[in-house]
Amino acid sequence: MRNIKLIVTIVMFLGTSLFAEMQDRWKIDLGGMFVTDFQTDMQLGKKGVPIGAKINTEDQLGLDNDTGAFRLDARYRFTDVHSMDISYFSVKSDGNKFVENEFEWNGDTLSDVQVKSYFDMDIYKVNYGYSFYHNEDIELMLTAGLHVTKLDLGLAADGNVNGEADTLVSSGSSVTAPLPVFGFKGEYTVIQDTLFLNYKVEYFYMKYDIYKGSFISSMLNLEYRFMENMGLGVGFNSNTLGVEMDDGDKKVTIENQLSGITAYLSFLF
Repeated sequence: MRNIKLIVTIVMFLGTSLFAEMQDRWKIDLGGMFVTDFQTDMQLGKKGVPIGAKINTEDQLGLDNDTGAFRLDARYRFTDVHSMDISYFSVKSDGNKFVENEFEWNGDTLSDVQVKSYFDMDIYKVNYGYSFYHNEDIELMLTAGLHVTKLDLGLAADGNVNGEADTLVSSGSSVTAPLPVFGFKGEYTVIQDTLFLNYKVEYFYMKYDIYKGSFISSMLNLEYRFMENMGLGVGFNSNTLGVEMDDGDKKVTIENQLSGITAYLSFLF
């Protein structure tokens, strides 16, 4: 009888412990970025044609530099030490502007043209995190993973093209650039179970096959847990991306600066 009671007690204890360990294994942040700076310099050239100077999408093409972006972040903790993060956010921008100055695009020389343009960016991230220091107030973590950026850009111009008036040209390109990234992540508990400050930074440079790219990202957030399983967060995020793709038929070069204020709702379970 005593053995049965002991077994039942152990099972109940283990069940309670496992349940406690599983608390807050998942954290999902759903919100957006209110973009304050969205600068892009881009080039598109054909094989055998000298590529022209870079085009600034805001100054020369009139693309929006203040737009909104949807953002989703999720974290799963395998243990107190090991975790996995995934992220996705998307920024869309377009413009319509009359351009007097001469510029090169996809082997064509354009001037005095009405230009309709677009630049869309989708970013996907998957990171593994190793928590090398963790106490009641501070957690420090090293991260490594994959950052995939999909870029779609293009323009349609109506006007003076290669010296011929009233000519319409339209062209675009799509680039998907996978970049492995390494980073650091830290969280400080300002008020226990209520207010948290977290910071993370990621960086990488790579030259492989038809791609050459660099990436650096930093984010600082303040999060308020107003319920046991829900919270609100605000912060600032900055991303700098440089990508070059040369497949032998065309060459695409893009340099992008994206930064803005983030706001999100957290769900924990």
